[in-house]
Amino acid sequence: MRHNNEKGYTMIETIMYISILGTLGVILASYAGNVITRYKTGRIAQQIIDLKKAIINYTAADEDYTQLSVAKMQEDKAIPLDMRDLYHALNGRVNFGSVGNGTNEKYLFYITFEGIYQQGCIELLSQGQFYGDGSDMDTLIVNNKTAWTYEHSFYDTSSIQTLYKIQSSGSVAVSIRPSMNQILRACDEEDNNSITWIFS
Repeated sequence: MRHNNEKGYTMIETIMYISILGTLGVILASYAGNVITRYKTGRIAQQIIDLKKAIINYTAADEDYTQLSVAKMQEDKAIPLDMRDLYHALNGRVNFGSVGNGTNEKYLFYITFEGIYQQGCIELLSQGQFYGDGSDMDTLIVNNKTAWTYEHSFYDTSSIQTLYKIQSSGSVAVSIRPSMNQILRACDEEDNNSITWIFS
């Protein structure tokens, strides 16, 4: 009789241990997943900078960006290695090219990253490396419906719903720097936000 009770306790203890190990495994897997996603989000920020540099180097001998071509840069292996398939670190599409052939548009090029989850969109837009002096950013567009642009920007933003014009302030350098409230409103897609950076 006593022997049977001991077996019962052993079985209960075994089930308890398995449950605890299972719970720990789920917690660790979730934590590891979050760490990997955060790393990939940070990697995207660097990929944007790398791609911008690659485009500028590739077109250095050109008068403007009208000849900028994704296919040509792929053919010449001029796109950074980890984006040659035109996907960024979070597996969303990457696109870039000349803004247009107009008088001023031909001096602008765009980079678009699609498929960015909401928190990643917020993190990317709140980082400062895109907004400092010398960043050459002309316009920033999120989900094709919210834009930040300079008062005398070359890019036509007439089709965009929410527009934040950065007013010039005399001799004081003013840069595009969205507020956190603006960013939260702009990144309104759960899993499929797109961000377009337009550079001159």
